[in-house]
Order: sequence, then structure tokens, then C-alpha cells
Amino acid sequence: MPDESRTYIGTIRCVIEAQDELEARIEMNEVVEAAAEVLDDNDTIDVTQIMPAELQGAIEPAEMVEQLRRSRDMLIKTRIVQCFELAREIDKTAWILEHRTEESFDLSGYDWGAFMDLANKLLGRTE
Repeated sequence: MPDESRTYIGTIRCVIEAQDELEARIEMNEVVEAAAEVLDDNDTIDVTQIMPAELQGAIEPAEMVEQLRRSRDMLIKTRIVQCFELAREIDKTAWILEHRTEESFDLSGYDWGAFMDLANKLLGRTE
């Protein structure tokens, strides 16, 4: 049996203290540069997300809806059934948060077809 190399993705959590997101980004870039020194030439390291460790103040519903929709999209793109089902629930939750203050709010207004259209688009299944 031939000895074939496989590609692996490792997740590293780095917790730093910084004055703001820009300073955090700069420090994380320094961490990336230091880590790159120990990697082989074909290996890569990237910062994929920088976020505060604690929530600051109240979160606006619109901001929460945006975060939920980003999570929904990522879950759909995994092409894993359980992730797809979770994405559907997250989509419904985002819709509820967006429409809950309307006088005529009713969950029957949630459009499952729009979710499926989005999923098909994200998965490259649309013409």
C-alpha cells in the first residue's frame, strides 16, 4: 500500500488582550508569522476569525440576525445533513427575530422555499 500524504486542518485558539480589533489583528498576524516558521513550505496558517471574548452591552437584533445568517450559510456549505438541518432551524430563528415585532407576526409566514432557494444557490445547484 503506497504511503500517501493527507491534508489536515488544525484549529488553534489564541486568546490575547488588545485595546481594539485592529490591535488584535496586528498581534494575531505576529502569531501567524511566528507559527509559519515551524511549518513546511507547502503548509499554511491563517487567522479566520477575531472576536471579543465577551459580549459588550446589548446586542441589536439586526446584528444577531446577521450573525445567524452567516452561521446558516457556513452550515449549509458543509454539505452534512445534520448541519443542513441546523441551518434550517437557524434560518427560521433569524426570520423570527427579524419579524417578531410585526403586528401580523405569524410563523406561517416563514418561507421554506426561500431557504431552499438559498441552499441551492450556496451549493451551486442553481442555473
